[in-house]
Formats: sequence, C-alpha cells, structure tokens
Amino acid sequence: LYQLQLILIASIGLGFAAMFFAPEFKAMTTLGLILAFWIVLTHLYLLKTRLKNQRASKIPAGFWGMLVSHMGISVFIVGVSLTSSYSVEKDVSLSVGGTYHLAGYDFKLDQLKNVDGANYTATQGEVSIYKDGQLISQLSPQKRQYKSGMPMTEAGIDAGITRDLFVALGEPLPNGDWAVRLYHKPFIRWIWFGCLFMALGGLIAITDKRYRFLARKSQKQLAQIS
Repeated sequence: LYQLQLILIASIGLGFAAMFFAPEFKAMTTLGLILAFWIVLTHLYLLKTRLKNQRASKIPAGFWGMLVSHMGISVFIVGVSLTSSYSVEKDVSLSVGGTYHLAGYDFKLDQLKNVDGANYTATQGEVSIYKDGQLISQLSPQKRQYKSGMPMTEAGIDAGITRDLFVALGEPLPNGDWAVRLYHKPFIRWIWFGCLFMALGGLIAITDKRYRFLARKSQKQLAQIS
C-alpha cells in the first residue's frame, strides 16, 4: 500500500510537471497524463517485484503480454489527451506567396499549378512550412476533379512522432486567393501506437503455454462428459 501511495504521488507530480511544456494548462489533459503515468509506474513496479522472485526467462508470456498491452493503453491515453486538447484547425485565405502562422509554424503557399492524373485533373499547391525561420517540410495538396465528375481533396501531410501537420486546398475565391485548411495535431500518432502496442500485447499473451494447457484440459473434460 505504501508503494502504491508513492506511485500515486509520483504520477501526480509527473502529470503536473508535463503541463509546463503544454501551450496552456487544462485540467482534463492533466488528469489524462496522471492516469498514463500511473499505469506506467504501477506496471514497472509490478515488473520489478516479479523480477525479484523470477528470472525474466521464467516469467510467462501472459504477463509480458499484459505488460505491453497496458503500456499501450497509457500511450493511447497520452495521444487522446493531447490531441483532443491542443489540436488546431483553421480555414484561411491565401494568395500565391502568402503566409499564415499557426501553432508555431508558418505555412507559405509558394505556387499553384495544374496537373493531370490517370483519371482526373487537379490544381496542386506547393506549400512550404517553416518553424523559427527554418524550412521543415514541403507539401503538395491537391484539389482534384475526376472524370466521373466527382471532386476530391488530397491533403498534404507532414507526419511526426510528436505532431502531424495537414494542408488541404479548398476552393478558389473571387479575389483570386484560395481557401486553405490548415491542421496541427499534436501526438495524434500516439493513438495509433497505443493501439498497436495493445494488439502486440494480445499476440504475445496468446503464446502463453498455460492457455493452451487449459484449453486442452477443457476439451478433455467435455469429451468425458459427452
């Protein structure tokens, strides 16, 4: 009980400390981070306790699967908490050469050009993204018109571990500008990473020999009854 109390205090401290790096304090985000730290620290303590009594090679696969899956839950919680709280989406009007500042990034529409695809024609924008004056990415979003008559938007995406940046072309405006939609989604990839860890944990767990033994035992009991 004393160890769990220390883990709870450490989780609360780490949750609040992490908010110093956030754009602004949000109570629900802090609660999500505290929960994520609680899961991680609790399972690290559980692993430490287990290793005192068993060699790592002797610990059953079911335990490792549970550990990986629960770590995945904590990663998922971080992703959901930060993405839902700090994502920014903005519809803006840009002319060629125009720039818009969003979430610490500068999005510049360098040029527009017409391109032909296999079954569509498109207007393609060339967008440069800068952070602190340094070029970090160049995206090519498209506004497509398929031969079937269906319009489609193909967004440009700059993916990263801590954030994704999206740029999507809208429609041309009467003044010659283009409607452009910009997104900044922090830690959205962590949602998918969390799901992958949970799935991996499940795969590890089903390799546990104990489960196959129990399944065979159940089959024998059913055979005897029938």
